Amino acid sequence: MLKRFITGSILSFVLLTGIMVTSQMSYAAEGVVSVGRYNTMLSIGAGTNTKGPFLSGSLLYTYYKGNTFDLGFGYNMDIRKSFRLYPSVKVVFSKYEESTNGTKMSLAIGTGIKYFFDSYWSIYSQYHYGLECFSIKKNPNSYHALHAGVQFKPISKISLEAGYRYIILNNNNAPSSGYASIEYLAKSPYLGISVLF
Repeated sequence: MLKRFITGSILSFVLLTGIMVTSQMSYAAEGVVSVGRYNTMLSIGAGTNTKGPFLSGSLLYTYYKGNTFDLGFGYNMDIRKSFRLYPSVKVVFSKYEESTNGTKMSLAIGTGIKYFFDSYWSIYSQYHYGLECFSIKKNPNSYHALHAGVQFKPISKISLEAGYRYIILNNNNAPSSGYASIEYLAKSPYLGISVLF
């Protein structure tokens, strides 16, 4: 009962914050599809390409390891005309083959950076670190996600991406040595396309 209450409280907080952030935005939505080796990521967002608050969500599907779904919000800060910093926080739901407790929920915090060479080309990198919620263990399971790449924007509504995706789940509470202590959900280059609506 307590676990459900805390889960509901966290999700309600994220939802209410998202509503508040959305009320300040009047920007186009963005959809992204990126495909790597043995994994595919689908992402949606609002305000992700403009200065100010943004919402984002993504689903990572791996062909044989497991899946993650995240929902979060952040803020785009243009430090200079060509440099952007975007810290964010998100709730991550993960399910993977070595888990003994089904779907896990983590609260992750991170930031991204983006450098614009011109109106067509840019490079970016993003990292998030999260810890499993409700864990009573001394070393709770952790979540790490790193993305980095280059983006080409031939027209205002479409962007092409090429980069490297690295996402792992540390299974610190495995019941025996027969379970993998680290699950690599993604560890490969990827190609993607994003569209503004």
